[in-house]
Amino acid sequence: MASVVNVETRDAIRQFLDGHFTTLESLEQVGELVSAEEHTHTQLEEEARVASKNVDELSIKATAAADSVHTSALELIDVHSQIAGSIADSTTSTWEFGDRTVVMDFVGALASDLQTYWKLRYAKEYMDVVLNIELIAERASRALPKDTQGMLSTLSSAVELLSKHGGGINQEGAQQLAEHIRQTVRDIWDSAERAAADGLGESLRKMRWPGKVYQSSATALREFDANFSMLARLEHIARESETELRRNEMELLPEGEAALPLVHLARAVDIRMRFHFESARETSRADKSELWLSRIMGMVRNMVPLLEAHVQDLYNKTGLPAADVRNEFINLVLPIVKRKLVRDREEYQHNGLIVAQVARELAGFEQTLRDAYFFDGASVLDQFLNDVGTFAAWVEAERAQAIKSYMEAIAAPNAFEPAFAADVVGTDEPRPSQIAQRVVLLIEDIGERYEVIPSCMQRLQMLATAQFPLMIALVEDLEAELDEFSRVSLAFMRDAVEDTSGLASNSAQLQQLATWYHTAWFVEEAACDWNSLELYVAMWAGVCQHAAMRGSGADPRDWREGCDAWDEHDRRALDATPAPDGGDWLDGGIWERTIGTLGALRQRILKLIGRAISKDIIRQLRAYRKKASWATEEENDGSSVSTVLGVALLELVHLVESLSDLVPYTALVRVLRELAGEIDSFLVDRVACAHSFNVNGGLQFAADVRALDRVISSPIEGSPSILPRANESARILCCPASSTAPTAGDMELTLDEWTPTVLDSMVDEGEALMVLAKLGIRHLALSDVRRLVRARIDFADHGIA
Repeated sequence: MASVVNVETRDAIRQFLDGHFTTLESLEQVGELVSAEEHTHTQLEEEARVASKNVDELSIKATAAADSVHTSALELIDVHSQIAGSIADSTTSTWEFGDRTVVMDFVGALASDLQTYWKLRYAKEYMDVVLNIELIAERASRALPKDTQGMLSTLSSAVELLSKHGGGINQEGAQQLAEHIRQTVRDIWDSAERAAADGLGESLRKMRWPGKVYQSSATALREFDANFSMLARLEHIARESETELRRNEMELLPEGEAALPLVHLARAVDIRMRFHFESARETSRADKSELWLSRIMGMVRNMVPLLEAHVQDLYNKTGLPAADVRNEFINLVLPIVKRKLVRDREEYQHNGLIVAQVARELAGFEQTLRDAYFFDGASVLDQFLNDVGTFAAWVEAERAQAIKSYMEAIAAPNAFEPAFAADVVGTDEPRPSQIAQRVVLLIEDIGERYEVIPSCMQRLQMLATAQFPLMIALVEDLEAELDEFSRVSLAFMRDAVEDTSGLASNSAQLQQLATWYHTAWFVEEAACDWNSLELYVAMWAGVCQHAAMRGSGADPRDWREGCDAWDEHDRRALDATPAPDGGDWLDGGIWERTIGTLGALRQRILKLIGRAISKDIIRQLRAYRKKASWATEEENDGSSVSTVLGVALLELVHLVESLSDLVPYTALVRVLRELAGEIDSFLVDRVACAHSFNVNGGLQFAADVRALDRVISSPIEGSPSILPRANESARILCCPASSTAPTAGDMELTLDEWTPTVLDSMVDEGEALMVLAKLGIRHLALSDVRRLVRARIDFADHGIA
């Protein structure tokens, strides 16, 4: 029995299937092909009915022949089982129908036709899906740009179709179909999102943003609301279909948790940022951070009123998760700032000084966000400086620039010359030299630049690397100058210029020493002021806290010794320092050791000043020491000084006046007291105890001592006698020898009345000193008093040896 299936129709169907339905023209043939196959299916069903009847007849014949031909019967039963069980089974049975048609050939043809039917059924389903998705795409295209509801409807339909068929149809070409559906959904989403975003941007432009937003435009506000709401609906669709989209490996919403409408508000900032500052335009410069940060801040500042007055209410009506739109908007803008910083990172590391400027601008930017808009998000500045390469470049640039500036300043001929005229600065204020002022300014400038760093550990690294080396260099240079000054004998420190007097030379030495003194003093005073600044107080609290964590024996002043090896553990300890609330650490400061070093340097300079003056005055007093007429002095009223003392007295007056103008009062007092000690010892040991005196010589010595005392003590307010031993020596030398001698001096007793107790070696020393104390002699040693008494030639007649 031959098959009634049309061979040409079957070939056409197979050819069509092999084409995988890749063209729209092939869709037009679907209806005709389906109709033809439905007719063929009817014919096949009729043939199947006839075949079933023939099989029944064949079974009857096989049963009748079973008795005579058992083997043939078994074969007939086998054929019957195959026909009844599976029409698709192929066999080599040779049983035939009455018209000589081979039974299994017919069954094979029948199975082949049925398989073609099922293929066409799947093909129809495949083409229905393709047709639906193409129709959805066409409706979406027609809906743009005005029919937002139509666009959203087509997107929902496309997502629904994706959920049904995106997983694939179980036949050839299913993967291509699934990808086609996904791409269509993505295209519709992108078109809808782009249309809404463009409309949002256009409405903002109509409201004059990025300038100050003009909210009085009702038309622009309506457009803004419509596009904002459309973006919100898009997000709703995406979130409601999130499971199916993920199953199909699709992600429509941008990364992060921010709402889609707010994301596109921030993209308006992003577009302008990319155009002006992340392109080849002249404004795209890494060293002009103030330009792009101020531009972003301006756009935020002009957007916030709209967000607060209008967008917040609009957002609350969308049904999206609750959010503070102002805070969310700022959070979306900050990644733009981060991207710009990353883009310029290479240039920052090439020129580290730019980092300081960027850090300062970022700190101001974030401070404005916190103060004006109550923003409480993560710090971009902290993340920026946590980049090891960027921060290291900044530290090294600060160090290199500071050392270079210092070396230029110290090499200048006027490095230690006063920076200001003497009348500009008060007498009790430090008068800085050029180098001192330069060092202080450099240190303060560096501190001002890095005070914006949030991390205490990074601040300390900057302090140790860029600031302390300047202080160390200055101290070392001052010590080198002082060593040279001390090495060369002061006797040879005179000017080599002809016709230069000793007075001028001494003044030059004093001025040089005073300049060094004021240099150290000015920097020391600055360091004391720095110790009380909030920046350095917080750093000192940090190192104290860090030292406390290391153990009770750790000294916070030794923090520099290990700062190069600090790790993340140390950073957490330093950065977690609580606010200063008192404690032992308040007695110190981060600059404490520097202050101590400079203070010791000042004291050394004062000693050199005193040494220079005393050596010069003692040299001038050589002639006075050699005076031999003390025992033959004629009567005088004690009002005039010795002639031989005049030159020395004039130089002393000059030196004291010069010194009063060169050093502060406290330093002056110290130097004069040390000078007075030197002169006091000289007058007693080298003059009074070394010569013989008559009473007139004693009166002359007393006049000289008073003159010297007056000159030295004149700058010291309310000072008693500054030459106590010399004055007491003068009182003894002019004390009357006996009650019959002429009255002289101010001693209450004459020599013959009080000297027996003093000169008698058998008398207890304590008793002798008590006698002298009653006479007002408290500074001279008993041996000095005995020598002075023996020096009185007019007292030798009284028989006292």
